[in-house]
Amino acid sequence: KAVVSTQSTGIHKVDGLPDDQREEEQKRIETSIRDELNHAADITLNFKTWLTSVYEYSIFHALSDVNEKLIDHLLPTFEDLLHRLKITCCMDTTLLMDVSAKCYIAKDNDFTDHNKYEMCCDMLDLYTDIANIYSHQPYDDDSYSCVILHQVTAPEVMLTKYLRNNLILVCLLQESCLKERGIINQNIRKFSKGIGKVLQVQSEKPCS
Repeated sequence: KAVVSTQSTGIHKVDGLPDDQREEEQKRIETSIRDELNHAADITLNFKTWLTSVYEYSIFHALSDVNEKLIDHLLPTFEDLLHRLKITCCMDTTLLMDVSAKCYIAKDNDFTDHNKYEMCCDMLDLYTDIANIYSHQPYDDDSYSCVILHQVTAPEVMLTKYLRNNLILVCLLQESCLKERGIINQNIRKFSKGIGKVLQVQSEKPCS
């Protein structure tokens, strides 16, 4: 059998099921899909299922996973740019996100803390809500924010910089790193130019 592709399947509105039944329902659907595929000639479809709900962050995690698969040809470049920015500026986390959908397009190579991603979603919501009070267009080429998050441990800073095409750079770093604010801003500008060049080259490629 020929391998067609790897697909992500969302099992939505699982909030309507009791917690102890969700995993059982997921297995039942996966088994049903495999049985159907076994009857299809010359098709082997690898798939991953997500249990999603609009009442928490599972839908954003699932969409982020799909986004990364859709841009697999650009993903290594985006991840490398994010990782270089993170290392150069001693940041904790760097994400390239879709500001409207609140899903990440790419993340730095060391990213593992999904709680931080969820916090970024909340802060983007807050930023957008406040910006909409004063403007009909909350994001433009000059949009930049710096928010200090007072937590139990050392204060953390969330920097955001709108890039283009609904993409926004989100950075998390320790408050002590702000003493190098000029260097950070310079590297963010370089990152923005790098993303712009990648997107420009991609847009100039002929459609296949």
